[in-house]
Amino acid sequence: MELLEKITQSFTQRGRLLNQLAILSGRLEGLIDRLGRHAEACVYPQMKAKIEEVAVAAKAHAKTLNAILSDNRVWARLPDLPAHQGTNNWERISGDQIVLSRLHVDLNQQAVRWQAVDAEVAQRLWSVISEQTALIDTLQEIAARSDPQALD
Repeated sequence: MELLEKITQSFTQRGRLLNQLAILSGRLEGLIDRLGRHAEACVYPQMKAKIEEVAVAAKAHAKTLNAILSDNRVWARLPDLPAHQGTNNWERISGDQIVLSRLHVDLNQQAVRWQAVDAEVAQRLWSVISEQTALIDTLQEIAARSDPQALD
């Protein structure tokens, strides 16, 4: 994309929404990386499998967001790395749940804003949002079964 085209796109509502969506997509990519590391660190097979399931579902969501972005010739932003991963499963999964919950709220706000600009994009975001609720519940269940006092 030419520089002038990028600059003029940032002045439009669609351009601003795409920029925000690129940031959210980058945050989702960061969460997927975190989930992968946390699954590797988990020594409990059932818990590890559930974390990996959440990561696979989050990858599908990232693919949807990246498809929206690539249709508009925009790419996801690089994710910020967290300063602290956690010392045990409870802390790591609770952190992942917080990140996913914040993403869920931000994507919900994005979908509402997209409704006025492009209903198809809004619908794709609503499908991701509806699936994220189950992922948040899964992470909450894993965190509830983890011992907050145990060190890994």
